[in-house]
Amino acid sequence: MEHIAELVRARKSVRTFDGTLLRQDDRAKLEQYLSNIETPFDIPMEFRMLDAKEHGLSSPVVTGTELYVAGKIKRDPLAEAAFGFAFEKFVLYTLSLGAGTVWIAGTMDRPAFERAMELEDTEFMPAVTPLGYPAKKRAIRDAAMRRAIKADTRLPFESLFFEDSFGKPLTAERAGTYREALELVRLAPSAVNKQPWRVVKQGETFHFYKKSSLPAYPKGDVQKLDIGIALAHFMLALEEAGIAGTVTAADPGLAGEQDMEYIVSWTKA
Repeated sequence: MEHIAELVRARKSVRTFDGTLLRQDDRAKLEQYLSNIETPFDIPMEFRMLDAKEHGLSSPVVTGTELYVAGKIKRDPLAEAAFGFAFEKFVLYTLSLGAGTVWIAGTMDRPAFERAMELEDTEFMPAVTPLGYPAKKRAIRDAAMRRAIKADTRLPFESLFFEDSFGKPLTAERAGTYREALELVRLAPSAVNKQPWRVVKQGETFHFYKKSSLPAYPKGDVQKLDIGIALAHFMLALEEAGIAGTVTAADPGLAGEQDMEYIVSWTKA
């Protein structure tokens, strides 16, 4: 796989595909990757490639492909973060092969996808993605969606990251060794580009919080998916730099705004 920073900076949500079938070698690599995704969470999950015609699947925002990838995971307080972590790793690996994806949690025929995934009562399906090769030109609806959510804009570094407490913004300069990993967190995709991650650095421990800005969703908290995505960017960047760490869920009890929810922490090994 290419360098993580290059992939994160090159990634764009793809809703318009060129209509060609996924090459057999690419499909084999992706199926193999899906069956072996490693995460720091011990929560069972499963991913499947699904043919839209065979299963009656559809999404009003997708054109040019009949292939989707969906996943299901056992219900758990950290299920969304775990799923987001795993699925984003797949998204970036897919990009390294020249194929495209887009996170879809709402704009789809969810009952059809859930039937295709054969959900058990103890499981849920947080998101799916279409899969294929990007078209040379975006569909008008696709381009309009990107403009509406200002997909290429991000909040400043100091608005997202803090040192010791939420009262002290962390500058890029003071982030030191962790500057690039945090910048890749800043560049992560999120539901309607709300960028809900907030990270507090305490020594070489980083506490990940969710700043809620979307209403509750009955099929899972999409902003907790976003935290998993951000954590994947952070850890992949550090692993590439040879820096290992462990993930725990032990709330440090930091005082923040009422809409701030602690999710997980990463500590250097």
